[in-house]
Amino acid sequence: MSTDIQYQRILAECDVGSGLSEEEVSAVLALAQVVSVRAGETILRQFDAADAVFLPCSGMILVERSALNGRRQVIDFLRRGDYLGFTATDNYLYSATALEPGTVLRFPRQRFEDACDHIPTLKENLAKINNLVLAGLLDHLFAIGQKRAHERLAFLIHQLQLREHNSDSRQPLALPMNRSDIGDYLGLTLETTSRAFSRLRKEGVISTPDHHSVIVENQEQLDELAEVD
Repeated sequence: MSTDIQYQRILAECDVGSGLSEEEVSAVLALAQVVSVRAGETILRQFDAADAVFLPCSGMILVERSALNGRRQVIDFLRRGDYLGFTATDNYLYSATALEPGTVLRFPRQRFEDACDHIPTLKENLAKINNLVLAGLLDHLFAIGQKRAHERLAFLIHQLQLREHNSDSRQPLALPMNRSDIGDYLGLTLETTSRAFSRLRKEGVISTPDHHSVIVENQEQLDELAEVD
């Protein structure tokens, strides 16, 4: 598969490009620059000018917001096809860092917004994505505010399954982030995060072949803890 066809397929299959014609996909892709990122590399930085939007194509990206005193809240872990960098302000409200080597499509913000004005389906897709992001943030907020530690971890694992389209619970699920990242996403200390992993293992919900992967051993119990249908 050629590089252009590969990225056309990624764009067409993700929420941003859903329903676009081949010509529209090609027109949007023509605006993009393919950027390779290293593990630990900053893709965008909080407070910098929001002059670009991004579409991850491979690798996982950590999104976080930091306070002036250095404390942070991990907001999300993004995968292929997610949308990054959209903001209603002139500056980014968060930072994004690659957790593993990967590629992103970088679109100049103004040119992308112009494309939205000329391609109604693209504009509609962004509105739907914003609604999905809001729903995801509400789920995240509820998990942090109302769930116990091991239930929060079950919630995260389930969210990662959805992102990976992993319907086979016996297939190892990659965890490129470290335990501190997970704790900062779930509002837990490092020690409590480790205890949450231990509890899910002890109860037979998951197994952990290594520090950066997890296998769901009991999908029904995981779904119950995560409170999903």
